[in-house]
Amino acid sequence: MNLSGYICNSRKSRNLHIARALLCLMPWCLTGCDNFTPAPVDFGVEDVVTVGEVATLDIRGTMVSSLPQTPPQTDQNHVELGRLLFWDPLLSGNMDTACATCHLPEMAYSDGLPRSIGTGGSGSGATRVTNSAIPVERNAQALVNVVWNGINEVGLFDQSQAPMFWDNRKNSLAAQAIEPLLAEKEMRGGVYSQTQILTEVVNRLNANGEYVSLFSQAYGVELITETLVADALAAFQSTLVAANTPFDRWMRGDDTAMTQRQVSGLQEFVIAGCANCHSGPLFSDFALHRLGVPEADGLSVADDGDGSFAFRTPSLRQLQFTAPYFHGGQFETLAQAIDFYDEPGGSSNPLVSRADLAEDFLSLPEMDDGRGAIIIDFLKALNDGQFDTNKPDSVPSGLRPGGD
Repeated sequence: MNLSGYICNSRKSRNLHIARALLCLMPWCLTGCDNFTPAPVDFGVEDVVTVGEVATLDIRGTMVSSLPQTPPQTDQNHVELGRLLFWDPLLSGNMDTACATCHLPEMAYSDGLPRSIGTGGSGSGATRVTNSAIPVERNAQALVNVVWNGINEVGLFDQSQAPMFWDNRKNSLAAQAIEPLLAEKEMRGGVYSQTQILTEVVNRLNANGEYVSLFSQAYGVELITETLVADALAAFQSTLVAANTPFDRWMRGDDTAMTQRQVSGLQEFVIAGCANCHSGPLFSDFALHRLGVPEADGLSVADDGDGSFAFRTPSLRQLQFTAPYFHGGQFETLAQAIDFYDEPGGSSNPLVSRADLAEDFLSLPEMDDGRGAIIIDFLKALNDGQFDTNKPDSVPSGLRPGGD
């Protein structure tokens, strides 16, 4: 992205190092009591600097930013085809599970479970049951705003290199979109091997006249391929954005969009150390951190993340919709999550020693009583319920949209 030609509008002479990328290294915070007097707020909307569509505020050397108001442009035919594929169980080995099974609109495209239940399960969202299924190892990450993964505080990001999953094992939405089809517990099931399933799915699509027609209309091809399936799924997911939260509106100059308590909560969020890691437009540094989080309930084999029990900093946007929290759904509430960070004296995971924990995590300041509550008030300003929740009434396979 070329910044030449963008106007840098400083409403006050505040020196923001606007070209630096997110390099922060720390954890995510969130509760407490209400008997707390926050420090006087020493910033306001007049201190915001706008570059392009991203507004950035420097608070004590930490950058927090609004999201762009418009997502990257995507061909609408690709989007609508991707929506059908996202909801169609035809993409799963047993034809009982769709992408939407674990990514529901009403939960910002997460599922409300600590660990998701894929093929073999039944029901929807937090009431889904296992039946013959074995839950997957991790919590389903919300897809709202996923198109901006990797964005820095001035809106620079590379979609082809966007980090995906809790362990950053894939880059780009298209690369991410194929992974659940390959995973046995998610969509593949036990009938087809990893080397067989994509061929099977593509053959099913090519045998379906409606899909052949839709792909021809969208891409001008006669033969459906795995690459085109991934592209269409990514196109749909790239439109799932919520960029008009009270925080975003406040950053764009509406000083009534957040309450005074929420503005104070933003400052306390920085003072408590949360913003050292949860910064930028998505309130994430997209880095992996070893925090010694308790192991998720019910795992037969410990989830070691990238091999070192390190997991990516999650976005703090849309938390209203996405409980439970952390990579294994270890905490049901924001209050529980912040308590984990309040006094990080050691590891809560017996397989992770204190010496292996992130140094900055161990150096977090102890919070005064009540600071967590005002931080949570600020986090509420990061919610926006206006995003695409449209579900197709039917899908070309004739199967039930969303699966069993």
